[in-house]
Amino acid sequence: MEQAEDRTTLILVRHGETEWNVVRRIQGHSDSRLTERGREEGRRVAERLAGLKLAAVYASDLGRARETGEMIAAPHGLAVRTKPELRERCYGEFEGRTREEIVAANPDTFAAWVADRQRLAPPGGETQAELSARVMRGLREIAGAHPGETVAIAGHGGPIKSALFAVLDVPMASWDRTWVSNGSVTILRGAPAELRVGCFNDTSHLDTAVAPTRGVEN
Repeated sequence: MEQAEDRTTLILVRHGETEWNVVRRIQGHSDSRLTERGREEGRRVAERLAGLKLAAVYASDLGRARETGEMIAAPHGLAVRTKPELRERCYGEFEGRTREEIVAANPDTFAAWVADRQRLAPPGGETQAELSARVMRGLREIAGAHPGETVAIAGHGGPIKSALFAVLDVPMASWDRTWVSNGSVTILRGAPAELRVGCFNDTSHLDTAVAPTRGVEN
């Protein structure tokens, strides 16, 4: 039976706002720099977590998540440990384009993908199932390496939502009914095989000056 001292706390943070978030371009494995607002979101979440005893800070190896992770790690004197499994979903040929641009160029391909994102991938990209499998593998590896400890993880909207859906066993048909805000905090607790949701998309540390962006989620 799982003991209380073995329960890891994983604090999942979505990266701050990026330039592509603002103009609603799909990022995926491509990268875009944090805006000043995005850096402020990173600073705010770092302040929120500064009083905790963090054993480690992990991040996706993409720049926007790594920079957010560095802000979180700084008050604790920790180096960020990058982990490719935490990357956003690969959107292949859709990356760098807006939804409108994709629909205009490939309406049938886009419509088919939206109708079955679990099994279909954008051209050259990943399926939802592939994203979920690698993200949960990465999170369970982190939880297994830090039994009973608290770890911060700077990542992306898609992987955070994938973790939520996997832990709660939510059907992918509900994907568009949830939202992960820039700079938000989601908490998972438990042993690697039995993670539970502590909170989801908490933005209480962000005031109206850095209100959540309603751009693309990846």
